[in-house]
Amino acid sequence: MLGLLLSAPAQAGEIQLDAGLNAKASTWRGDFGAGPQLRFGYRFAEVFALDTVIWEELSSVDARLNTGLTFGLTGFLRFDAVRTSLRLFFIHQHEESLVSVSDNPFGALFGIGAGIRHRAGGGAAIGIEIPFEGDEDFEWVVVSNLNLTLFPDAALGPAAYFGVTGGVGFNYALPGLP
Repeated sequence: MLGLLLSAPAQAGEIQLDAGLNAKASTWRGDFGAGPQLRFGYRFAEVFALDTVIWEELSSVDARLNTGLTFGLTGFLRFDAVRTSLRLFFIHQHEESLVSVSDNPFGALFGIGAGIRHRAGGGAAIGIEIPFEGDEDFEWVVVSNLNLTLFPDAALGPAAYFGVTGGVGFNYALPGLP
């Protein structure tokens, strides 16, 4: 019995990488934004992933650049060839005017400099992942989600952002342990 338990291969997880575009609106009147997004995650047993998402968005009110960095947990449900997901996350976001970015582009890149608002909050996203090519070790996927980000400090910027993201990515299954 013990031999059977020891000889069974352990199930490793999979690395996830998605790149896409997002579009958002905020609680400020007439405030819309868009930009690229990158997600990196590690999914355990096809059920949940620890992940991080980063993005840059150009927003209309105050002609500002928003840089978001999130850390979250995503749960997945598989239905045939489609996976649905629910993601909960913490966020650190920089918001700064394009004037500040042009005055100090390297400072903007690293989150330092005059005119940068640092904000913290949380959010959630519901999504879908559709594999379209590959095998059990490597698959290409189309991804999309609807997301909500909340900030408790509405005096510094919008209290909430509502968005949609779409993109492509891949999942790479790591070999099991012997």
